[in-house]
Amino acid sequence: MNKRKPSKLISRIGKNVASKRKALGLTQEQLSAQVQVEVETISRMERGLHSPSLAMLELVSDVLHISISDLLDEQAPAKLTETEVVATYLSQMKPRDRLFITDFVKLYFQRTH
Repeated sequence: MNKRKPSKLISRIGKNVASKRKALGLTQEQLSAQVQVEVETISRMERGLHSPSLAMLELVSDVLHISISDLLDEQAPAKLTETEVVATYLSQMKPRDRLFITDFVKLYFQRTH
């Protein structure tokens, strides 16, 4: 069996996906569900063993709230703001739960400001 070494670009994409996913507090399972692929696909991509299509890169970058160019960057994507982390959590909630949380935050803000 001929094992090829992963390309530097594919490895870099995988590392950036893993880094951003972890920064958002997402599991591979959660990311795979949002991108609608198997968990193994995300695992292989993060390890540099799967070369994602442009369509896949677009989906992943949307879920991770970054651009495709951030996934290609040699430096890990910039640290997330609290707003980005909260937005990611909200995007994973059911609409009813998301509405409850946003209404709560609005009420809290109105009472404190």
